Amino acid sequence: MLSLLCFIVGGLVGWGASHGGPGVQRAWPVILRVQILLTSAVLSLVAAWRLTTAGEVIAPLVLAGGLWVMFIAATLTRGSRSEGEGALESWAVSPNAAFWVVPTATAFAGPAGAMIAVLTNVANTAVGAVWIHLMRRDAPINQRRSTSWVDQSPLLASAVGLLLHLAGSAPASTKEILTLAGPLLAFSGAALFAGSAVHPHNMSVERTPHALRRWTWLTVVRIGYYLLIVVITTSTPLAIVAALSALSAPSFNPVQLAVLYGYRSAVVNAAVRWGWILSPFGLGLAALLR
Repeated sequence: MLSLLCFIVGGLVGWGASHGGPGVQRAWPVILRVQILLTSAVLSLVAAWRLTTAGEVIAPLVLAGGLWVMFIAATLTRGSRSEGEGALESWAVSPNAAFWVVPTATAFAGPAGAMIAVLTNVANTAVGAVWIHLMRRDAPINQRRSTSWVDQSPLLASAVGLLLHLAGSAPASTKEILTLAGPLLAFSGAALFAGSAVHPHNMSVERTPHALRRWTWLTVVRIGYYLLIVVITTSTPLAIVAALSALSAPSFNPVQLAVLYGYRSAVVNAAVRWGWILSPFGLGLAALLR
């Protein structure tokens, strides 16, 4: 219930910010990068630090494999679009691992589901780093080299977390960070998603039937991958996380990164408009598996 409330409040805050005038629009890239540091990077560090056994990473790595599948599918069929735009499209049709799956997995599967979802988000930083590199390299808006460390901070934070894990166990207080991660990510993700979705940059992108068809078939690939995990696994928490990934809300990051890097992607906008249709079915399936 708390995560749902945070989604609603965050969305309203983001919608209000989108109507804040030119000053807010100019500051939006800075706000996006602050969010990366305060949520994604911190969560990645703590989750990696709190690892206890190597076996904990097997399920998250299998789930993270879905993002590589989306990347390959989108890249091989990107046509004349740049590799950076192909990376953005593959992110747009991937599950919302951080801002949707983590909060909902926590609600349906408790600490076990939360840990799988959070560690999956850490494993996702590998493909995320590749996506960010390609998007920065091909970005219509030139990116300052000094901002690269912020954009890649989730991967760097994961590496630091693993080094800290090798040095010693994480303090018990870090558990509270993971507990609070669900509502916090729900609020910040919804706020920045709503603000970016109605940002003038994205609102000016033309809607095309091709973009909708492309989003549809790539989404079918995603659903097939994660539902296969639901069918074959004997772990209820893993099945719940996979179900929420298959029938996920749209990823919050692509619409933000389209603004940050200057991409005009109709596929990203199609995901924003139509991706929400799947989320009630994901919640329903998770409830059945519970």
